[in-house]
Amino acid sequence: MFLSLNISAHSLSDMQLADRIMAICQTHAVATDRIILEMTETSAMTDPTTTLDLLTRLRIKGLNLSIDDFGTGYSSMIRLVQLPFSELKVDKMFVINVAQSTESQNVIRAIIGLGHSLGLRITAEGVEDQAAFQFLQDEGCDLAQGYWFAQPMNGAQAAQWQLAWPHRYARN
Repeated sequence: MFLSLNISAHSLSDMQLADRIMAICQTHAVATDRIILEMTETSAMTDPTTTLDLLTRLRIKGLNLSIDDFGTGYSSMIRLVQLPFSELKVDKMFVINVAQSTESQNVIRAIIGLGHSLGLRITAEGVEDQAAFQFLQDEGCDLAQGYWFAQPMNGAQAAQWQLAWPHRYARN
């Protein structure tokens, strides 16, 4: 299981961010490879030089980096290749209508193909039903999140949910 944290555009200009995150991980004995730092396309592309330095430091320390809401913001394919991301997150706007929309299906297939060709993990947001989940599985999407799995919850609820999830969502 991963812990995903949203990173603001302002945080991407903070050169102490990597050290602070590492200190928190050490204090709480959290493995860095289980942490995903999520940022939107727009925030990741704002100041490429500073962002590249910070993201490289975070990746060297073992943290996963994700472009959140991929396909809805400002994207530069050259930046996608240059920045050390480990994951693309398909925006929920493509996932919500996937069962009824050929266009959404095609966009999702393209994102999965692009991401996998770059060695990135693909996560789909906004999975709300079995049909969407099945489509994503069939197309090779690596991870999925959304209300079909669970509603938002506090820490205690998440701990209980984690105990049950392998049995509830295991692949056949």
